[in-house]
Amino acid sequence: MTTYEDQYYLVNKKYDENTLYLKPLKKTMQRRICLEKLPYGEEPLFFENAYKEKDKKNGISRPLRKAMMWSTFLIINESIKKDLEQYDINGFQLYPAVVVDDNGNYHEDYWFFNIYQHLDALDTDLSVIDDYNPNSDDHDVEKFKLKTDFLDQIKEENRLIFIMPNTETLTIIAHQKIVDIFNKHDVDSVVFHKMSEWYSGRQFRK
Repeated sequence: MTTYEDQYYLVNKKYDENTLYLKPLKKTMQRRICLEKLPYGEEPLFFENAYKEKDKKNGISRPLRKAMMWSTFLIINESIKKDLEQYDINGFQLYPAVVVDDNGNYHEDYWFFNIYQHLDALDTDLSVIDDYNPNSDDHDVEKFKLKTDFLDQIKEENRLIFIMPNTETLTIIAHQKIVDIFNKHDVDSVVFHKMSEWYSGRQFRK
């Protein structure tokens, strides 16, 4: 029997010499991204290389990729977006984004994973949690288990992407169907760790 831990993956950036670490521009940080649904029609979200000055000084040029990350949130290109928008996912929207390269050029065909609602799917009884405190809002999870009965009540399409609250690292959780889309587009800048095989520290390995 396939468990939910076999269907879902934790999403992390791939760390190598070409990894582009993005940061939002000040005007983007002033908006309530990742906290509420953003109204369409307003200006897009803007991101740039967090180490732009250092890279320029060292003569380093990091390529823009099909998918990149700011913190734990994804920024994807138009082709991936077209495959994702077929799904109606709760608490999630693809919002227009612009990536500004180190030369000041604007790349407008990007979309931000705005996950503005969390899904409390963590089974604290069956998960392995370091120094578990029921009153904690940042559990240090070493091994994840999901609430089967809880997820059974939610239509699969509506829970293909989510973030769980009350964990030390707010990591995107993606269903196999989402991973398949990224694999279809040969995304090599993001790593998907199957939840059933994940353990604390796994996010820093390939």
